[in-house]
Amino acid sequence: MLSILSLLTGASVHRTVARAKRASIFLALALLFLLTAYALAVTAGAIWLAGIYGPVGAALFLAACALLIAVILVVVMVMINAQDKRRARERRAALESLAAVGLGLVRAQPLLTAGVLAAIVAANLVGSKRED
Repeated sequence: MLSILSLLTGASVHRTVARAKRASIFLALALLFLLTAYALAVTAGAIWLAGIYGPVGAALFLAACALLIAVILVVVMVMINAQDKRRARERRAALESLAAVGLGLVRAQPLLTAGVLAAIVAANLVGSKRED
């Protein structure tokens, strides 16, 4: 199936899959080193702050910073989710108004509607009978 798809599209699917695998491996390695750098930066900050505030004060300060960042991220996520819900409501309202217009057209032009439906059914019946 993959080779047929490759022949039909004119592109090498195998090369695309290999490229995606390579990119994901490099991304995973970069993420590993990024997390390592983050952990070392937090450790260095803790050592530096321990010299100023003591070990307990440094740990509490870093915990408070992490908590603040987490709260900010949760607030941003809630705001984005609310925005997505609002957009979904607007899309649904637009679709409902479009459906109302379509229903009005069906009532006003029943023969036109029957012709359009017949054309859709005919196109589906005459269309290709491929099974994938």
